[in-house]
Amino acid sequence: MNIDFVFDEIRRRRKLLLSAIIGTAAATCLLLLLQRPVYKSEAVYTAANPNMGDRSNIYRNQFWEQYFYFGSEVDNDRLMAISQSEEMFRWVIDSFQLRTHYRISDTGSNGTYKTLLRLKDDVQLSKNEYGHVKIMVWDEDKQLAAAIANAMVAQTHRRAISFSNNMKQSILDKLEKEYQLQRDSLQILTGTDALAAARRTALIDQILEKEKLIQQFRTSINEVPALFLIQSALPALKKDKPKVLQGTVIASVSAFFFSVLLLLMPVVRARIS
Repeated sequence: MNIDFVFDEIRRRRKLLLSAIIGTAAATCLLLLLQRPVYKSEAVYTAANPNMGDRSNIYRNQFWEQYFYFGSEVDNDRLMAISQSEEMFRWVIDSFQLRTHYRISDTGSNGTYKTLLRLKDDVQLSKNEYGHVKIMVWDEDKQLAAAIANAMVAQTHRRAISFSNNMKQSILDKLEKEYQLQRDSLQILTGTDALAAARRTALIDQILEKEKLIQQFRTSINEVPALFLIQSALPALKKDKPKVLQGTVIASVSAFFFSVLLLLMPVVRARIS
């Protein structure tokens, strides 16, 4: 197909095309320059092995097997779920008074809902090439963006430790109840024959073993790290948005193609007819 007429039309209308491209580029550049700069801060963390604070690890006496201090991909997924939970975002809103910062005048649940939508637009979680969790925060205030990212990591850490300790506390409560029942049974155990003596000995052994377990679980309720901080969020050195040069180039290229298309449509129709 001979498409020389396309280039002929572009050459003939080149002044009009150039005007459209320059006008679009200038308007886009002006609009981007008028926008307030937005800064990005990024914090990176990875999960710690959740067995680090377990009683089986604390009280083990054989260290020939290799012990991994870092968690698995599943552990990172679990922490990532905490970081991007609804509870986390609402905590951030209350902690940093974001309704005021975003200048949202609505009160009550409607104001909270609008603030939540804005915050979710400004926060993104993903994994880097190493599988570590990234928390990226954008805001017009570079200091606030870094503070929010770091606070989300710290709150994720606290929540993860709390979940683990709550489970251990439930087991400890059960052990302590059983321990008290066994002590009560020992107090009421009577008889001087061999059978009674054997029962007392067996019960005492159970009580001693229960005491050992209780002590171990009490020790395992601790502040052993649930994650390792790879990178703290720092205030950005330059803005991340808007990207004036990139936006202007894209607008110029788009203006060129759309202008050419609009110019050629009548010519193509005339040739077809």
